[in-house]
Amino acid sequence: MIEARSWSGLLPARPHAGVIAAWALMACLNLSAGVVIASWPERQTDLDTMWRWGHAWLLQGSNLYATDVDAPDYPPHAVVALAPVGTLPAKWAAPVWAGFNLGLALLAPYLAVRVARPTAALSAAALPICMFLCWGGFRTLLQFSLLTLVFGLLAMALADRRPTLGGLCLGLVLIKPQIAAPFFLWAVFTRRLRLVALALAVVTAGFALFCLRAQASPLMVVRRYLEILQMFYMGDATLIGLAQIRPLIALSSSNTVLVDVIALATAVAILSGICVLGTVEGRRRQVLLFSAPALAGIWSLLAFYHLTYGFILLLPVATLLIFDGDPETTVFRTRLFWALQLALMFDVPGLWRRFGHLTGAPPIVSEFAIHVDRLLMLGLFASVAMLALRARKHFRR
Repeated sequence: MIEARSWSGLLPARPHAGVIAAWALMACLNLSAGVVIASWPERQTDLDTMWRWGHAWLLQGSNLYATDVDAPDYPPHAVVALAPVGTLPAKWAAPVWAGFNLGLALLAPYLAVRVARPTAALSAAALPICMFLCWGGFRTLLQFSLLTLVFGLLAMALADRRPTLGGLCLGLVLIKPQIAAPFFLWAVFTRRLRLVALALAVVTAGFALFCLRAQASPLMVVRRYLEILQMFYMGDATLIGLAQIRPLIALSSSNTVLVDVIALATAVAILSGICVLGTVEGRRRQVLLFSAPALAGIWSLLAFYHLTYGFILLLPVATLLIFDGDPETTVFRTRLFWALQLALMFDVPGLWRRFGHLTGAPPIVSEFAIHVDRLLMLGLFASVAMLALRARKHFRR
């Protein structure tokens, strides 16, 4: 039986049944909304695109990177890994993928808790699992971020017991590099080099398969992929994530090149700090680190393109706040956790876009509302970094 003190300072090990029922009801409503949203044709466009890519490459042998029309911003090995989607009948792709993601939505929070507390009973884990399932990101059931997140959590869970399978999972996470980065860094920091080698082997094999089936030059594929990334994610025409810091930097300058340089330099500086911390933390070879996937996950949200469904990358942050064992930071972690929980349940920028015009608020309020997620992630990063530095001082003692 799990004692409350060994379970968490934030959540009870044996919560009242009524509390679990209330959160479970909200989780069911949230996921039900996701099922309804998945039935809307306008929300199926990304899945339709992946279906076309998989169908064209696997069944027709097309080199998807040889054209500017419908060019993939996914890496070649991702096209290979997700190609089975293209074998589904077109009319069944959305319901099948939504149902599959519904199962993944239940699995992801469970894995996040089990990584933090491997011996946790399901009765104790039920409360945080239901709370996480209330996040807005779990309402998106037709994307691929949830799949990659589950592979990342599986890689952590299997790293020591079944390292070969864990390495394969880590390789599959790399189909979405912005999701993979926190988990890949975790493997590097904790010196699980077998996982890293297997992951890179998976990527190499997938890349080779793509080139062989498409009869494409590897150099041409790499060159075109980099050009596509530049087209989508650099300059004023770039796709901007909800938490990406580039728009905040752009408030101070209209020079596109300067903004890109500052944004890149900021991302590199933050990553460098994470790497320094990870190098120190990794010497203990423990599973739960502040550096990765927690801080690295926040960094990914700040540096790369993520929409609402990308915030599920904060699951390791939430579990770290819940299960960190420092009693002196319990009050601070409790406040931070609830701020994060509420922010991820209620999409402030999204609500403001829909209903802000009804308030008659001045423009400065609208400007603030648009950047709420960015400011939240900056504050969250600073707060978790502070906890990490405090933990390091205690460790050195």
